[in-house]
Amino acid sequence: MRRILMTGAGGVIGREIARRVPREGEIWRLSGRKEIEPTEGLAAEYMYGDLADFDFALSLCEGVDAVIHMAGNPKEGPWDNLLTSNVVGAANLWEAAAQNGVDRVLYGSSNHALGMYPTTVKLDGSEPLRPDSRYGVTKVFGEALASLYADKYNVKGFVIRIGSFQEKPRSLRELSTWVSARDLAALVRLGLDADYHHEAVFGISANSRSWCGNERAFALGYRPQDNAEDFADLLGPLARDPENPVDMLQGGGSAGKEFRGDLEGLLKRDAKG
Repeated sequence: MRRILMTGAGGVIGREIARRVPREGEIWRLSGRKEIEPTEGLAAEYMYGDLADFDFALSLCEGVDAVIHMAGNPKEGPWDNLLTSNVVGAANLWEAAAQNGVDRVLYGSSNHALGMYPTTVKLDGSEPLRPDSRYGVTKVFGEALASLYADKYNVKGFVIRIGSFQEKPRSLRELSTWVSARDLAALVRLGLDADYHHEAVFGISANSRSWCGNERAFALGYRPQDNAEDFADLLGPLARDPENPVDMLQGGGSAGKEFRGDLEGLLKRDAKG
């Protein structure tokens, strides 16, 4: 039987994955720092601890075939709030996976790893990463780990740059970045089953206003079912302020917070390609 580990299983995204992704014949090991509410119909193993403890990470990956890494601090904040969980914990997990012979690691990255690109730019996934926050930088670090351990240690890496995971889009920005629970679950399932070495895909639904092309995901078999545009009429009149980085940069509020850059120059530079 195939054993699948998911970290961060008690979080909002983790709970949806546990509810939607498992298949018959798989053994799921769910991990978190706090008690995890059981998922109806899923007979899972539970392990509790901190990934910053390498010995715990090593035991967590023992006997595991695939890892879904969703643990970490999901919010912007001071470096002290981010480094232990998002950097040290991630590094420990990949090293533990490699030492245990894990086949693949799926990584819950973020659109904030590219949030400084203007909303006028269509991304195809090959662009240099441009984080919009300290949190975004930690996601860039995780993506680098996925690349390193795929190339050097043969641990397949599947990076999902998760967009706005909400029941429905709540803003103009989220009409571009939204991902539904079932579409994200489909991407996770794809990462578990597809044949690849290292891939980075966008965790978004089939949004008409998407800023991201998702050709690599489509080539692997991703077929999103939902579109944020179906909710556009519920949001009322929408407009962008061309002088506000929150409106003009893909990272939205994360890009705009503490922004002291030259927005006009930034937009002109990217308009030139």
